[in-house]
Amino acid sequence: MSTAAKYVRIIAVFCLFALALPAPARSWRITRFNAAISIDKDGRALVTEKLGLRFEGEYHGIYRTIPIHYPGPSGTSFTIFLDDVSVTDGDTHQNLKFESSRDGDYRKLKIYVPDAVDASKNVEIAYRVLNPIRHFPDYDEFYWNVTGLDWPVPIDAASASIYFPDNANGLRAQAFTGVYGSHDSDAATSVDGTRVEVESNSPLPMRGGLTVDVYLPKGILKEPSSFTLAMAFIRSNPITLMPLLALAIMGLLWWFIGRDPDPGLSVAAQYGPPEKMTPAEAGLLIDDSIDPRDITCTIVDLAVRGYIHIQELDTKVLMFTNKDYELQLLKARGEWKDLTDFEQLMLTTIFSGESKTRSISDLKYSFYSAVPSIKEGILDALKQKGMYRVDPNSANAYWLLGAGATVFVAWLVCKAVGVGLLDSGGLSFLCIGVSVVVVYLIGRQMTAKSLLGARTWVHVKGFQEFMNRVEADKLRTLPPDTFEKFLPYAMALGVEAHWAKAFSGIIRNPPTWYTGPNYAMFNTMSFGHDISSMSSAAHEAFVAAPRASSSGSGFSSGGGFGGGGGFSGGGFGGGGGGAF
Repeated sequence: MSTAAKYVRIIAVFCLFALALPAPARSWRITRFNAAISIDKDGRALVTEKLGLRFEGEYHGIYRTIPIHYPGPSGTSFTIFLDDVSVTDGDTHQNLKFESSRDGDYRKLKIYVPDAVDASKNVEIAYRVLNPIRHFPDYDEFYWNVTGLDWPVPIDAASASIYFPDNANGLRAQAFTGVYGSHDSDAATSVDGTRVEVESNSPLPMRGGLTVDVYLPKGILKEPSSFTLAMAFIRSNPITLMPLLALAIMGLLWWFIGRDPDPGLSVAAQYGPPEKMTPAEAGLLIDDSIDPRDITCTIVDLAVRGYIHIQELDTKVLMFTNKDYELQLLKARGEWKDLTDFEQLMLTTIFSGESKTRSISDLKYSFYSAVPSIKEGILDALKQKGMYRVDPNSANAYWLLGAGATVFVAWLVCKAVGVGLLDSGGLSFLCIGVSVVVVYLIGRQMTAKSLLGARTWVHVKGFQEFMNRVEADKLRTLPPDTFEKFLPYAMALGVEAHWAKAFSGIIRNPPTWYTGPNYAMFNTMSFGHDISSMSSAAHEAFVAAPRASSSGSGFSSGGGFGGGGGFSGGGFGGGGGGAF
């Protein structure tokens, strides 16, 4: 064997021997945990924790975790607010380096302790608690978990001194020791004027702690106002701000993007529609949405203009009579040049192939596929005329942007105070639901007309007012074809009943483009009812889709004293820690 090989074997044996040696013993414990707590008249507490620590082996510091988030009534949250956190060396009173972070429901302090090697060290942790007092109708209560129950080591001795304002009298105190939920009271408790002293009689076991519960008569501490309580509730449950955020964000979007310009005109009666505007376009412009009547009124308009003829049919099924309507094409496709794209699409869909007649009932389960394209065509016609600055389709993107911004800002606010969006339970879902409603309602108003569109809207609104309020004397001065010429517009604008009633007794002859029942005497009100029935039948047929089709139509009561007795780990405060 070569000399090099011998050295390799010796090194290998040495390494195996070293690995087999037991690791150096390493442990730590808390030799004492003393807390000094001063309560001021406003109920705020200054807490100073003095920890005596013994390290066996090499350590770098300790962790201290303090609960700050608690479940509140009815699924809400309650947050203990910590301010002015500081950490010092208990012997030299020099500041110690520490890192503060949120860890679930806890504030976690990572404290670096110099020279924590086979040594005893003292660490002081000070912090201010803004709201540790619980107020009840007959008394107030300071219920505080002094040491916490999450230490993985025993605590040799624990004590607390609680100082109350100078006017404090009639104080009563009790203490509890042991693991969470224990009713044991292995501690000495005394009240000396405005000071309460508590000290454990025995060492506290791992995961065991010391809890103090102090009863205060009313009038010693200043009870927070309703506004202060409300602000504390909102700070504990920041999700309650989400509806206001939604209102603010969507309101700003609407103000800068979705608001119609001032047309500079007032609504006045107009005796005709805007030039070259179809009934469907007028119906869309008036409310920025395409309704079923905006499509079915186009059938009547095409009939009035001589493109189709409508015949009412009675069909019998067993003992019942049903109405159907036959549509007859009167103009060849070469004569459709004056029609808009969506009107041509409607005629092409109805009279598919070479057919020139089609009943409305036959259009069930086939016409529905063209509805989205027809809707898009109506909107495109208005966009080409320059009626919109933000059209209805583009408006959807803005309110989705507003919804996303609301969620993001709400998340940032919750993160800033260390609370999750859903930490408030049912209240979270309620606030999210209200926010959705706010976004939706304002989002519906995000469509913005151009100046031309706003002025055209005023014209359409004036025309609607004319048809809705016109009197018979005025109608007698209008051309004879006024009733049927403007009937499709009345349908699109939802005033067809009044329009038909206004002409009752004036129009004697039925329109030639509609064949209905044999009227003994023609009456526009009866005719209007027949047209409405036809429109309803057409709408039902147009949106009917096969079942297999995936396409749409396009449309806390008391604590230790008040609740019948306390327990170890009850109240606020607590937590624990570890070493690293």
